[in-house]
Amino acid sequence: MRAWSTPVVVGAAVAVVAAGFGGGWLLWGGDDTTVRSDTRTSASPTAPSQAPDGATAPPGVPSGTTASGSPSGALPSGYRLARDSAGFSIAVPEGWQRTQRKDGVFYTAPDERYLLQVFEITEPDITPREALEGTSRDLAGKPGYVQMSLGPVPDIGLSTGATELVYAYDSEKLGVRARVTDRAFTVPDGRQFAVLVLGPDAEWPAQARIQQTALRHFSPSAS
Repeated sequence: MRAWSTPVVVGAAVAVVAAGFGGGWLLWGGDDTTVRSDTRTSASPTAPSQAPDGATAPPGVPSGTTASGSPSGALPSGYRLARDSAGFSIAVPEGWQRTQRKDGVFYTAPDERYLLQVFEITEPDITPREALEGTSRDLAGKPGYVQMSLGPVPDIGLSTGATELVYAYDSEKLGVRARVTDRAFTVPDGRQFAVLVLGPDAEWPAQARIQQTALRHFSPSAS
């Protein structure tokens, strides 16, 4: 079954999320049909995170690095472990707000320039790569769409057979060019998931750091 979502609003800005072949893609625009969860308590504000090269990370976006000597599995500074009622645990930046729809769970940055989506791929008899190939085909006609990469990537955490699609497009509503990293994979019980992160193209690779941290702490509940 191929599912297409209806528009989603995230605060003042709005995001339309459509799941092409279960791979997922995002554009900005839409209506107010989202279901917002209660606001989560976050840690006290801290100084801006430092990116690995010493540059200040974008506001609300942790660098995704752990302090030297941190125990294995420890969360990086600026992240929390979300034990999601949708049936999984995942690391998300502190202060990001949760919404949920039938096509997935979304965590959105306070300034709404970044978004993380988690959803299960339920298309029958499809591989993670095929799901992402379908997504890229569906997006080909969008303004400024460029597929930057598509292929196998090293597994992180519990994932196996991971494939990643990275693409960029011109976001009219966001007002900047956006870049997305969308990774599909299989978990030990045989189910397939995708974890997608969107943000401004100019701030890449912040999206990749967020996604990698999320995946290191991703754990699905028993189905």
